[in-house]
Formats: sequence, structure tokens, C-alpha cells
Amino acid sequence: MLVFVALTVFVQSVFGGNLVEVLQNDGETTLIALVKQAGLADALLSGEYTIFAPTNAAFSKLPQSVLDGLQRDTTALANILKYHVVKGSIHKADASNELQLETLAGTKIRFNIYNHNNVVTVEGSKITHFDLTASNGMVHVIDAVMMPPTGSIVDLVAGNSDLSTLLSKVQSAGLAGALQGDALTVFAPTNAAFNRLGSHVLDNLRRNPQLLKEILEYHVVPHTEYSAGLYNREYLRTLDTHHDVIRLGVSSTNGVVINRRSHVTQADISATNGVVHIIDHVLIPSRYLFSAILGKNASFKQIQAKSTKGFLMKKPLTMLAFVALTVFVQSVFGGNLVEVLQNDGETTLIALVKQAGLADALLSGEYTIFAPTNAAFSKLPQSVLDGLQRDTTALANILKYHVVKGSIHKADASNELQLETLAGTKIRFNIYNHNHVVTVEGSKITHFDLTASNGMVHVIDTVMMPPTGSIVDLVAGNSDLSTLLSKVQSAGLAGALQGDALTVFAPTNAAFNRLGSHVLDNLRRNPQLLKEILEYHVVPHTEYSAGLYNREYLRTLDTHHDVIRLGVSSTNGVVINRRSHVTQADISATNGVVHIIDHVLIPSRYLFSAILGKK
Repeated sequence: MLVFVALTVFVQSVFGGNLVEVLQNDGETTLIALVKQAGLADALLSGEYTIFAPTNAAFSKLPQSVLDGLQRDTTALANILKYHVVKGSIHKADASNELQLETLAGTKIRFNIYNHNNVVTVEGSKITHFDLTASNGMVHVIDAVMMPPTGSIVDLVAGNSDLSTLLSKVQSAGLAGALQGDALTVFAPTNAAFNRLGSHVLDNLRRNPQLLKEILEYHVVPHTEYSAGLYNREYLRTLDTHHDVIRLGVSSTNGVVINRRSHVTQADISATNGVVHIIDHVLIPSRYLFSAILGKNASFKQIQAKSTKGFLMKKPLTMLAFVALTVFVQSVFGGNLVEVLQNDGETTLIALVKQAGLADALLSGEYTIFAPTNAAFSKLPQSVLDGLQRDTTALANILKYHVVKGSIHKADASNELQLETLAGTKIRFNIYNHNHVVTVEGSKITHFDLTASNGMVHVIDTVMMPPTGSIVDLVAGNSDLSTLLSKVQSAGLAGALQGDALTVFAPTNAAFNRLGSHVLDNLRRNPQLLKEILEYHVVPHTEYSAGLYNREYLRTLDTHHDVIRLGVSSTNGVVINRRSHVTQADISATNGVVHIIDHVLIPSRYLFSAILGKK
């Protein structure tokens, strides 16, 4: 058996070759298909190049609508692909922090090296595999598709209507020139963030241009800090006169939080001269808290001396009491559902609810809202958000899909429980005890039981999209799964896949083609073997990505209940039986979830019958 397995691996593997062959050997099938579609394959063989190659999983992070758009517009597709290619062979050893290289698209990409976690990024995309050597260049594998920036940091701010207040204040403070410098990180407060300061503070900033300048410079770090380089309890020195520090809190639950209050709501917006992270609160150095709030450069003792009555009482006020009072004044607790959402910082959701005309409806009864964070909405491409904002009917339907009647507490949830939403379709709870995760339609619930006067809020990390049908409907509607559909029909399994709470690992047409004509012929001649192999791709309970873990074994639906073994890592994503990769995960169906994979799974008991045609 050992010799056979070794021989199989040897036959299936091709080492080295030109750039296209190296990409093929490493499994970057989506990239190769797009390169061929854009007519760039021959160009990549005509010289020496370095390719920063997004994985299949990286492309699967893009919405299908974006991929479809690129496939229709081959000029735009070619430009994005060229943005991943530079001339010559660039090794890992050649990279240095802030090094920029010109791409075939005519724009530059930037290296960043973060020593604390041994991460190297290019335009914020993490390089997961270095120095795959080809006969005519080099390949580095990255975990995200890079999009060419549309301009400098000032251009990005000027082009975002939600940052118009920041733009006007940058111009008033005469900082536009400084923000044209290279290798900058800007934490950019939204218009709503400035409005949270209140009219008194805003008036004071208008009257005190030096204070405004210092506060704005406190939002700028003089080197490039993408998300991949940020870590919990990190201190970053800023550009203000005193080089005051901002303190980061980084967690899987809350994302990136600055100075314990301001959240990064949209991260890693690349500019030609650095990166922008959008935040929901203005940052103020502690030295300026009093001047910003009280309107002058008052010391703490001077404030104590002025405190004769009112909320600053006659007795000297300790710093701890003052801070506690400030937090109290800034916070509003409880209230109705809309107020609870506002207090928790779900500003994007609130804006969309109002735009869809649903705010009054949410106050007219008792409801539970599964509330995506601002960061969850920022995962959606701007084009998708723009489309929803133009189509308020579609927007309202998606928002209603996040709302159920009554107050549902965490304690009410059970695994595979389904609840009907206001959209008329159901959402499914899953509870994964091994990592204490609870999901709804695969979205992780990060904060439970925010109680409102008329219901309940649970915060989730991803916007939920209503499924378009059952698992069979999803397979039938995906042209890349047509071989799977025909084999499911041949084996008489369509009915079984209409059962509830199923997980299907769905091989693509290309996955079946990899088996070779001899194996495919054998499966056609042996319907029982085909049925067993197809059932080996089905798990009889719902397993979203949030519930999968490394070295997990899942029993399948085949006659012997054979197991599949998972490998889960940040580098390779989800790998099944050491060979098959999940290329698109968490496609919700009305009766479970589908994960698309790039190799057909075969139980070890059938390897010989499937490959050699006999038992």
C-alpha cells in the first residue's frame, strides 16, 4: 500500500516548469483560468516575471458578482492581473520594509515586513508561500486579491462622501500637503465620528487651528500598518508634535479597537502612498481632552478650581471620577432596538434600516435583530452596497432576513434550530461546542443578548444573504457543478439531498476531470460505487466554516459512515483528506450548506476499485 500511495503521488505531481506550470502545480486554478481568459498566458511565458498569486480561496472571498463583472470586462480583468506581476525574479530575501515595485499595470505595490509576527505583506495581502521557482521567474502565494489603489490618501478621503468632514478639517489645518508624503497610515474618522464630539467641541476646534492640527496629526502614523501587522496591546507613535501614542486592542471578537473606544469599521484601503483605516470615533490625545471638551488649555487643577457647583461639585474631583463621568456622559444605555443598535455602534446597519424605511417598523413590535457590525458590512464590495442602496426593495428584504419576531435569548438557541424571519425565509442556528461558537446561517455571533425595551440584539460578524434554494437547487444553478449534478441524478441521490441539516462538499467539473477518463468510465459502469463515493461528500449535519477545526474527523452519509479528515490553517484554508481544498465556503441553502472543493473525495476502501476498476 505504501508503495502504491507513493507511486500515485509521484504520478499526480509535476514539479518545476514555467510560471504557468508552477501555478498549476501549486493549485492556483482560478488564477490560471482568469489569466487565460484575459489572454495573458503567452505574455507570462515571454519574459522573466514575479507573480504574486492569489489562492483559489483568495478569489472566493470576492463576491461572485465581482468575478462575473471582471470576466465580462477582460480589459479590467487584465489590468488587475497585471497588478500582481512585476518584471524579474524577486526573492523573499530581496524584500525590505516599504520597498515598492512597479507592476505590469504601471502602478506600484508595496512590501511591508512585520517582525513581531514574522509576516510579510504586499499591498496588505499576506504572503503565505515564498519563492516557488519557475524556469522564467518566481511565484509568491498571497491570501487576498490586490486591487489597484485609485489615488493618494488625500484622493481617497476626497472621494469618500462619508469622510467629507475630515477632508474639510484637513484642508482647514493645512495638512493636505503632509498627507501626500509616502508610507503613511491614516485612521480616518467618519462624519458621524466628528458629529459624536458635539457642537461645543467642534466649535472649539474651529476656533483653535493649532489644536485641530494636533488632533488630526494624532490620526497619522508615519509608516505603513496594514491589518496583518497589527497586534493586541500594540502602541503606535503618531505624527503630532509630541509623538503621542495610540493603543490598539486586537481580537477576533471586536476587531481593531483604538484607545479602548474607536473601532476600525473598514480596514486596509490601499493608497499610492500608504493605507487608510476608517474609524467610528475621533481620537484625542489625553493631553488635549480638557482643551477639546472645555474650550481652553486648562490644567486639571484649574478645572478643579472652577468646579463650584453642577456636575463638577465643590470637592476636588479625582482623575478616576472625571474619567468615569466623561464615559457616563458620552454613553447612552438601553432604549428601544434602534437606540441599542446606535449605542453599540452599528451605524451602517442603522443608516440602511432608515434608508429602507424600516425604522418605524422595528419600533412597532417585539423583535430580535441579528445585527451585522460596521466591519461586517465593509466586507461587502462598495458596488454591492451601492446596488442595495439603489434597490430599496432588495435592501429591505436582506435587512428583514436579519429580524425575527419576539425576544430570542442565547439560552433559547439549540443546534439546527430554525427561525422564520420577517423576509419569510428561515435562518439556522448552529452551536459548535469545541470552540464555543454559535452561528446563525454561518455568521458568528460575537455579542449576545443586548436587551432593548422592545426586543433583543445579537451582534454578528457577517451580513447574511438569503439562500436561493435547496442544496440541489444550488448545485443545479452552478454551471461549474454540472458534472456533480448529472452524477447525483444518475445515482438517484437528488431526493436524499433534499433532507434537512446537510453539509455537502461539492466537487467542481474540473475536480471530476482530474480523475481521468478511466476512472470516470468505471464510475459510469458501477452505479453502486458512484453512489457510495457521492455519499462520502455529504455530512448529515450542518458544518459552517466557523465550526471546522484542524484534524477534525467528520462521519459521512455513505454506507460505512467513512470519515473525512480536515486540515484547517490560516495558510491553506480548509483541506480535506490532505488533498482537496475548499475553494468557496459557506454557500447557504434552505436545508444546509455547500462548500465547493477542487478534488473528488474517495474513501480509502474504494481507492483500488475507483482507480484500477476492480476490488
